[in-house]
Amino acid sequence: MHAIAMKQLRSQVGKNLMRRTLRCWSVHPIMQGSVQATEPIRKFTATIPRNSGFIDYDGVPSSTCNVINDHANQPQTSVSLQALMRTGRGEFLHKSFDEEKLDNDQHTATELVLIQVASFLRRELPIRLAHRVRDLEGVPLMKDMGSVKQVKELYIKSLLELAEFDKNIETAEQEERFSRLVESIYERHSSVLVQMARGAYEFRNHVAKEKGNERDTFAKMEETHAFLDRFYLCRIGIRVLIGQYLALRQPPVDNYVGIICSVTSPYEIVKRAIDDAAFMCTRKYGDAPEVIMSGRLDLTFPYVPTHLHYIMLELLKNSMRATVEWHGVDGDFPPIKVIIADGNDNEDVVIKVSDEGGGIPRSNMKKIWSYLFTTADPSIQEGMVGVNSNAAVDHGIDSPLAGLGYGLPISRSYCRYFGGDLSIMSMEGFGTDCFVYLARLVAGAEKYSAIIGFQLKWKVVRESRFPSKAWICWLPMSSIQKRLALIEQ
Repeated sequence: MHAIAMKQLRSQVGKNLMRRTLRCWSVHPIMQGSVQATEPIRKFTATIPRNSGFIDYDGVPSSTCNVINDHANQPQTSVSLQALMRTGRGEFLHKSFDEEKLDNDQHTATELVLIQVASFLRRELPIRLAHRVRDLEGVPLMKDMGSVKQVKELYIKSLLELAEFDKNIETAEQEERFSRLVESIYERHSSVLVQMARGAYEFRNHVAKEKGNERDTFAKMEETHAFLDRFYLCRIGIRVLIGQYLALRQPPVDNYVGIICSVTSPYEIVKRAIDDAAFMCTRKYGDAPEVIMSGRLDLTFPYVPTHLHYIMLELLKNSMRATVEWHGVDGDFPPIKVIIADGNDNEDVVIKVSDEGGGIPRSNMKKIWSYLFTTADPSIQEGMVGVNSNAAVDHGIDSPLAGLGYGLPISRSYCRYFGGDLSIMSMEGFGTDCFVYLARLVAGAEKYSAIIGFQLKWKVVRESRFPSKAWICWLPMSSIQKRLALIEQ
């Protein structure tokens, strides 16, 4: 009887949870063109368990801990690619300024846009930085690595600088001062990628030296990888927001709204990535395979060109390296093929990169997405983590063909940030196919909702059987309704 009663109780809880979720989400796509937080975002964030309350951060004064906790307990506001473009064009000025101020000649439209964006960043950036500080404080073992502690100190410093700035930005002079502060933070954080890579390298060495239980070691690795995936995705969001704001302050460039190009050409970007990858491959091996492009070479769509270039450079240099090493430096290299696919009704712009570089063993397929796995020579890894942090940048052509093993997981994060994805299919003994999915912008309402950078069609938050756990499921509404019908039965 007890077992039957528990089963009925779990069934009723499931029904109530699904109904509540549908009420919250079935009629509320997030971010219908506004950079302001909407009610569904607040509802969604409120359902995710957070470490609310006071957290005592290691080596941080209590007054600073208060500032961090105050901001970390506030929800982040998601921003879509379309919202960034429309805000940069001044389409949402009426949301921040009344008609009298808009008609006043005291400020130009550009100044009002910059004041609006600066005001949003003044509120949003401290929250995002505080979330990252809390994340850095909570990751087991890795938080004790020296490089990770330095990153945490860097984030705390930037958070305090922003928190001390004027809360309300209303004049061009305030906006100018804020831009200088944000630019210094942007430059200061450019080395974080290499610093965190150094921390991961230290963590790998630490785990390797420990003679602990294999299951415990695996759990630590899994938790650390999840943390790094989350950290880098959120870091991309911070750098996109700051980069967009700083780009809006520069003289206008045709077809650009900040860092977003409204007529991004995959063909042109892939061509530049081919040149860069061929340069790196030739520098290493003395030669490089040919790359053949086909498909929709005339295609253009709104995107961030620097993101797409990074993704394509990583995939092409991996393909070139695999092809040369598989066939031998003195062999005949089969060409690498790049296909750009798109149609008027396509959900995504898809770019396929195919090589005949011997493929990847099936046992390594999961590892290629790990920040803790690399095929690079240990001496190269040591050289990479030994780079002067002040001289290090996010990415460039100065790094070796195989470095820290960050290329693929970071590329996937760039794809996923605006609702796309990156997948790899490999045939060991022959070659590898990489598929880049880039979410398209439609002219009307957005195709995807957004939360912390992800744009996915509909979201349902489901609690697990463990009170401290929660996960996010991305399901089409038709699928949700079918599951609800099954529950009702």
